[in-house]
Amino acid sequence: MPSKYWVIACLSLILPYIASAQKQKAITPLEPVYHTEALQPGSAAIYGNFIQRLGFSSGGYAQEIYLRNITTDKIYSMRVKATMKSAKENVFCFHLPPGEYELRQYYWTQSKWYGGMVHLEQITKNYSFDELEKLAKEGKKEYNLDLQRFTFSVQPDTLYYVGTWHFESATVSFSDDKAAFDPKPAKFYKKLDFTAAQTILPQ
Repeated sequence: MPSKYWVIACLSLILPYIASAQKQKAITPLEPVYHTEALQPGSAAIYGNFIQRLGFSSGGYAQEIYLRNITTDKIYSMRVKATMKSAKENVFCFHLPPGEYELRQYYWTQSKWYGGMVHLEQITKNYSFDELEKLAKEGKKEYNLDLQRFTFSVQPDTLYYVGTWHFESATVSFSDDKAAFDPKPAKFYKKLDFTAAQTILPQ
């Protein structure tokens, strides 16, 4: 099967699952903060470093994190690795409406000789991706599990450092590397005051 048709076939299988997993809710892409932008009035902004599962074998496919605003129940997607990029670590910076959020899923595609293998993995504190996969093979349903989510809250007109997001392994974690990391985004985002940013890691 030609690679482009394989990717289409994979997407045709997984996209209905995404819709079902999100209870048919629309997914709104978060707007990135552009290099010439400042904070938007009434909105927050978050930034950090995302370490993806793959490196070169990501094949240039985009990767996304799905967030849910707990107050409004609205679902957002955050593109943490751009298309046609294969760097292991990726700086991200997004505008975000105020509220409390939970991390829901990690969407990524692994490059294969026949095309791409699509993955949609639940993000939880009490189960690793591998553990959930093993439970699924045993016939356990995710909706019967007590999935504990990572959460964080943001207030309007505030810049937040949300840490280094470690998705390089099946066990997700977050670390505070602000002092060493800040000079990197500061080179590009000239209108953001990183020294005034508040640190809030997903807990």
